[in-house]
Amino acid sequence: MGIIVESDQEAATNADILSGTRLATAPANGVMLFEMQASDADATNKYEVSIQMPGGDNPLSSVLVPCGNSTGLAGVIDERTKLAIQVPVQQGGQVLFSCVETGDSELTWRVSFRY
Repeated sequence: MGIIVESDQEAATNADILSGTRLATAPANGVMLFEMQASDADATNKYEVSIQMPGGDNPLSSVLVPCGNSTGLAGVIDERTKLAIQVPVQQGGQVLFSCVETGDSELTWRVSFRY
């Protein structure tokens, strides 16, 4: 069993977050765990995320990412408040992970692929 972990922060809308990473295409059959946290989650400053599977299913579609930056620690994913979802992926499949920013916010994300 192996694992690949990618993580970063977004400061703007991104139509394909995993593009250019080792997880742009699944290297084997496995499971992707997505973990996300925003610095803000209110009516004027927020992030919404979507995940589209290779077959077209959308396990997340414009879902509000919770705020967990109450301590002022940018880049921290708080285990108590994060948004997390796990999806199975077949080798060669491309999972489209996207985000839309409203106002001024930061999105911290981590994707762990276990195979």
